[in-house]
Amino acid sequence: MSKRKIISIHFFIWLFAIFANLPYSNLGRNMPANQIVTNIIAFLYLMAVFYIFYLAIVPLFLEKGKMRSFFLVSFFIVLLMPFFGYTILFFYRALFEHNFHDFYRGYSLKMHMSGYFPVLTAAVFGSFFRVILNWFITMNQKAEIDKQKLAMELELIRNKMNPHFLFNTLNNIDSLIQTDQAEASAMLIRLSDIMRYMTYDTGSDLVEMSREADYLRNLIELNRLRISNPDEIYFEVRGDMKTKIAPALFAPLIENAFKFASFRNKKPSIDIRLASSEGIITFSASNYFESAPSETVKEYSGSGIVNLRRRLDLTYPDRYHMEINNAEPLYSVKLTIETNADTLHCN
Repeated sequence: MSKRKIISIHFFIWLFAIFANLPYSNLGRNMPANQIVTNIIAFLYLMAVFYIFYLAIVPLFLEKGKMRSFFLVSFFIVLLMPFFGYTILFFYRALFEHNFHDFYRGYSLKMHMSGYFPVLTAAVFGSFFRVILNWFITMNQKAEIDKQKLAMELELIRNKMNPHFLFNTLNNIDSLIQTDQAEASAMLIRLSDIMRYMTYDTGSDLVEMSREADYLRNLIELNRLRISNPDEIYFEVRGDMKTKIAPALFAPLIENAFKFASFRNKKPSIDIRLASSEGIITFSASNYFESAPSETVKEYSGSGIVNLRRRLDLTYPDRYHMEINNAEPLYSVKLTIETNADTLHCN
């Protein structure tokens, strides 16, 4: 839900509250000007109570699961707020009458309790509105994540059934059969593992890093078949492989590296590294290229990267950083993801 929609909802709520209160305000009965101002001050004060709970108390306590603290703090705030509200009204009265003598005259426990229930009502509505609004935002995010997940799964299905990738891989394996049958068999197993991963694991919200690393390794090894010198490709995995991550995040970056890499420069021509430490996952890929940097940047920013950024925004909002550098002749991308936050959004 956008900020504009949230502001509009607040505006219409208070507009409704004003019109709903008109029959009880006695505005049509020659009410004195000071009483009108008093009513306005009281209304604005209740708005302040509403937003104290909406903007501070609920986010600080209720949203963090501190139920006992929330009710304890709320009890004391609601208990004390009528006193401060009447203090503001008495201050206005003293200004209007030009008399600050006996400032709290007329204040009693009965008067205090008469202000207690409006304050309690404003506090309850502020808390309730925050909870309901968060629920709607969460539902919208979940619907968007499900939509993006479906699009990702469809894209993966298209990729795994892509004749270009499949036929090239099978042709390379067929050629390898003539020279090294054991290696050809190993590559067929890698292809099978890739298809299994894309069919089953990508349907899960999270997979262990070990499974993702195996998938990337198989993808790299199959692409390595078409390269004459295997030393031109470097792949390193290190760290905690039990960490869980959304599946198939890094595949578009690897595909780009192989698509645009030039193998006539320094070695290794493609350098891919994956690391995990204390819930922080770091992926980096670099490759040498020969085209103009602007052309490469434009192609690198195609639908694959756009979809990846969108998926990261939904799954790891404010918990990832992607840095792309195109200092000729080396193109590099580094993606860092924090996975150990309180709640993963794709759950």
